Amino acid sequence: MTPRERIGLFGGSFDPIHTGHLILAEAARETAALDKIYFLPTAVPPHKRRDDLSEFEIRSRMVELAIEDNPHFELSLLEGKEEISYTYESVLLFKERGYGKEEIHLLVGGDSLEDLSFWKNPEIIFEHATIIAMIRPAYTSIPALPENAAVIMIESGSNSISSSEIRKLVSEGRSIRYLVPRPVERFIDENALYRAAG
Repeated sequence: MTPRERIGLFGGSFDPIHTGHLILAEAARETAALDKIYFLPTAVPPHKRRDDLSEFEIRSRMVELAIEDNPHFELSLLEGKEEISYTYESVLLFKERGYGKEEIHLLVGGDSLEDLSFWKNPEIIFEHATIIAMIRPAYTSIPALPENAAVIMIESGSNSISSSEIRKLVSEGRSIRYLVPRPVERFIDENALYRAAG
């Protein structure tokens, strides 16, 4: 029997997770009437090869701290394996748990929607998940997608906060207050993350 619960899958490197991620997730939850959103930090992202990527445990802990006060948000360690994690694999895992296309919602940015057809086995994603694309200022149109693609476009919560900008600010000794949740800000400071060498 297919679960009635409607879920969202929100993957990323989350280095660090920031307020923008949370705003977008909450907007998606409300728009699509989702019961739960799983945040899936990726140990080895296929699209972001950074030599300075923080350890998976550190990024996962920041996600945990950021979402601990929202009962609809949950940390998932599904993509914590040591080899590259692909989105289609996570979608299939939830399909095997009994979730259908109407229940599985994949959260992506508008820029990612344009690239989705070039991801690993995108046909599996389109067949088994509904896409929720969060439009960013520079991405306002829907690219050509397969006929069986189900896409929900949302504008609420669109913002320009980026993890790379937060890392840059920290390395320059500047404030990141309100760009990340307060517990994440404290964690970054206590663990001396993103600071410039020396």
